[in-house]
Amino acid sequence: MNEPLLARKIRDVLDSGLKLPPEASARLAVARERALERHRAVAGELALAGGGRTAAALGGPQRLTRLLLPVAFLVAAAVGLQQWQEHQRAGRMAAQQAAEIEETDTKLLTGDLPIKAYLDEDFQAWLKRSSE
Repeated sequence: MNEPLLARKIRDVLDSGLKLPPEASARLAVARERALERHRAVAGELALAGGGRTAAALGGPQRLTRLLLPVAFLVAAAVGLQQWQEHQRAGRMAAQQAAEIEETDTKLLTGDLPIKAYLDEDFQAWLKRSSE
């Protein structure tokens, strides 16, 4: 059966009416009005992604947890990432300082640099300027 024919049959049945008793028709009309009122109230609120309602009408701690838990995880991940990057940077700086000390010690031990020069304050200033 094709769609236009089915739609026509449904329209004819709906147009003919159900021939219900008046009290049943009245109860159905009241129920319909209540449903329309609830629909209008929900449609007027701001909707969050995922079909939620406004924060004031989240509907209990379970729905609030579903919203706040991912946000808390994102914040914790961002803080953890920042701490990890800071730790990596400090490690690189410590390795660079160790390499500089190693280079100076190597020069001292191989005799390329006299010990008196290492103790000289002007030499220390020169080392700082040359490393910058």
